[in-house]
Amino acid sequence: MGAKGFDYDRIQRIVVIAGMAVVFGLWLAEEAGLIRTAAPRASAAIPPSALPGLQSSADGLVLQGVIAGNDRAPGIAILASTGKRPVLVAEGAYFNDDIRVERVLPDRVLLRLRGDTVPVVLPLSPQPAAKAR
Repeated sequence: MGAKGFDYDRIQRIVVIAGMAVVFGLWLAEEAGLIRTAAPRASAAIPPSALPGLQSSADGLVLQGVIAGNDRAPGIAILASTGKRPVLVAEGAYFNDDIRVERVLPDRVLLRLRGDTVPVVLPLSPQPAAKAR
């Protein structure tokens, strides 16, 4: 080691990128039917009436996964409107114009709707495995 010391910021970025790659790889494997996941116990989607920022009345919002953050890197939520592709949203960023990811926790996220002072809790929702064709 030199006089500069160990570069923890660089290691942290590498770990976060590797974690995102693992999550994406697992999602692709699940979509392709290579791995199976547990069947959902109950629907954990927030109904569209509770979240006016969704595009159509048939949509609900589902938390499909999380990547935990720490003091230097924000947590990341994997959110999707029902039936649509998931989107990675970092803490503090907006899912759409009206829904902001306030906080990412290991089993849920706190969302804040534009103009509301009380956050909405969205629990982690296990997704059913893709059917083999």
